[in-house]
Amino acid sequence: MRLIITFLLCFFLLGQNPAFAFYEVNGNFTINNSCEAYTSIRKKTNPVTVEQGKTYPVLGQNKEFGDYFYLKVDEESKWVNKNCGQFNSAGQSKPEGNKTGVGCPDEGCAEKYVLAISWQPSFCQTRRSKPECISQTEDRYDATNFTLHGLWPDKLAYCGVSSEDINDSKQRDWDDLPPLNLDEQTTSELDIVMPGKQSYLHRHEWIKHGTCDGRDEDTYYDISIDLLNEVNASQVQDLFAENIGKTITQSQIEAAFDNSFGEGAGESVRIRCKDGLISELQIKMRRPLVGEKLADVLVPRSRRSCKSGIVDPVGF
Repeated sequence: MRLIITFLLCFFLLGQNPAFAFYEVNGNFTINNSCEAYTSIRKKTNPVTVEQGKTYPVLGQNKEFGDYFYLKVDEESKWVNKNCGQFNSAGQSKPEGNKTGVGCPDEGCAEKYVLAISWQPSFCQTRRSKPECISQTEDRYDATNFTLHGLWPDKLAYCGVSSEDINDSKQRDWDDLPPLNLDEQTTSELDIVMPGKQSYLHRHEWIKHGTCDGRDEDTYYDISIDLLNEVNASQVQDLFAENIGKTITQSQIEAAFDNSFGEGAGESVRIRCKDGLISELQIKMRRPLVGEKLADVLVPRSRRSCKSGIVDPVGF
């Protein structure tokens, strides 16, 4: 009977959230922070506020070692981010997890992150033999949009990674790195927004940086993609797409960030240039959570920026 109930619950949940698996867990969850819980994780539908200090029964988790718990909240079932509180497994008197906090690696969760997004035509000027550069065309996504380089926890790298994988990563033998456990939707999105995936960049970025995030690889890339998509739906992308082949300045880029994400947002951006071409934007932020907006996580950068550069068109 228990097996049948579990199957029906999983079937119901997957119907609501097709991109997320469901793992049954037994215990309760105590709310430590002011948070909202949702019917759908990604769409953030039907939000309700969970009460700080209150303990709720846990029905499941979105995936093994996932980022969300499924709670019983006032006779409704809702998803809440695990960073909102502490999970207590059934039969335990203390919260599960290491001393650094739920979901953190042994080194502890980094407080600050960098979202590195590339202007792919500039990158390809010095990486012409790479598959993603050989195949680049004027009508492909990365000709006029920023692409994902990586999401980097500050001052942490290769957390809990074997010496063999570290060596393969550093030697750029990225095809020898372990395949990632990504769902179909995330894989399809990365095929578009991360051209370097053709060179197994996604495996390298996970091994070096993602392992220090404390969340599973699918959640790590879901967060990265959502943040990138916000930039590509903003005046920042408009500025670059409208000035391909021309020079733009740091002031213009910072103004586009301010207009898109709020006053002072431009101070979070470090502009990287190479040979007079703008190659990358590195955006400083606090540790981003699933579903958080870029405007809510930005913090001032700590390094100098390139003052101006050319927005490179496709082609060598």
